[in-house]
Amino acid sequence: MSVTKDDVRRIADLARLNLDPGTTDRLAEELNGILAHVKTLGEVELPTESRDAVGEPVPGEGSVFRDPDLHPDGLESGAPARGAPEWREGFFLVPGLPALADEEGRVSSDDGEASR
Repeated sequence: MSVTKDDVRRIADLARLNLDPGTTDRLAEELNGILAHVKTLGEVELPTESRDAVGEPVPGEGSVFRDPDLHPDGLESGAPARGAPEWREGFFLVPGLPALADEEGRVSSDDGEASR
C-alpha cells in the first residue's frame, strides 16, 4: 500500500486544506515513510509462548517483561506521607507559586482558602 499525490490532494480537499504542489509531494513522501515503518513493525515477531490470547501472563510461566524477584518500588502504605512536608486529609500539600501570591504573600486556592 502506498499513498499517491492524488490521495494527499483528496484528503486535503476533504479537510478543506489548500496545499501547494511542494507540500503535496512532501506529505505523500512522509506518509509513505510512515506506512513503511508500520509494515516493518507488523513483520516483527514477539515471543508469545508465555502469554495468553489477550497478552496476560500465563499462570506458572512468569512474565517475559519483568523479573518476578524485583523488590517493590517503595510506595508501600504511608511512604508518600513520610516524605511530604505537609499532609492533610489524605493528600500532601505543595507550596504555592510565588507568582500567584497577593501583596501579603498569600496564595489563594480553588476553594478560596488562602495560605502562606
